Amino acid sequence: MSVQNIGGLPHEGKGENGALTIVGISVRRDADGRFNLNDLHRAAGGEKKHQPSDWLRLQQTLDLRSELEMEKPGFPGIQAKQGLGTFAVRELIYAYAMWISPSFHLQVIRAFDGLVTGQMAAPAAPESDDITLSRALLIASGRLDEAKKQIADLTPKAAGYDRIASADGSLCITDGAKALQIRPKDLFDYLDRNGWTYRRPGSDHRCAYQARIASGDLIHKVTTVLRPDGTEKVTEQVRITPKGLAKLSKLFPPMLDIVA
Repeated sequence: MSVQNIGGLPHEGKGENGALTIVGISVRRDADGRFNLNDLHRAAGGEKKHQPSDWLRLQQTLDLRSELEMEKPGFPGIQAKQGLGTFAVRELIYAYAMWISPSFHLQVIRAFDGLVTGQMAAPAAPESDDITLSRALLIASGRLDEAKKQIADLTPKAAGYDRIASADGSLCITDGAKALQIRPKDLFDYLDRNGWTYRRPGSDHRCAYQARIASGDLIHKVTTVLRPDGTEKVTEQVRITPKGLAKLSKLFPPMLDIVA
């Protein structure tokens, strides 16, 4: 038996085989009861900005996972399985859905309700965006204290961002990653995927998009590189300006720790 359309959304809840089903997408479950994040991503529309790997790196996700695993030592809250994707416990599924959008969060909650009760949900009239957001905030009200604490923790870091923005000089991407306390590969990937840098066909060197140069986030700088054989090579390098680093630091706040 499947759950009827809720608010115009098809097939949410319990599929014919008892699997969790959201907007027609069956969400796989492993032998330990965890649910597949990749299936959730597809059910949410599969947008790159919502990919699980980005959410998994958030400090809030890491903290929630740690709390859950302390409650049940020896049982991983998140587990990647080769060829199958990444599986997570129900509480983390809720958190991932809320990160995507309040609307999708509600779809997931209702789908789990249908899975647990096996009952048909009464169709609801379409809600306005304001009502949907208000309902989601009510559901999340239990996390209000946690949110206030996070805001308090981030407040002193704001001064650090200002210090970066007013600093002199630029950084290469690798040094920028060190300043942000993230892996250089993650920063390179982010810049390539989000319209900061690109590679010309047949070239190993990155170039900055003109819009990022015009906004003052990136610059091109001619530098001299020492080859392994001792000779020098003059090359053009993309560098992150203090202004660009300040913007990036706000995208990776949990990983930035600036000492006054």
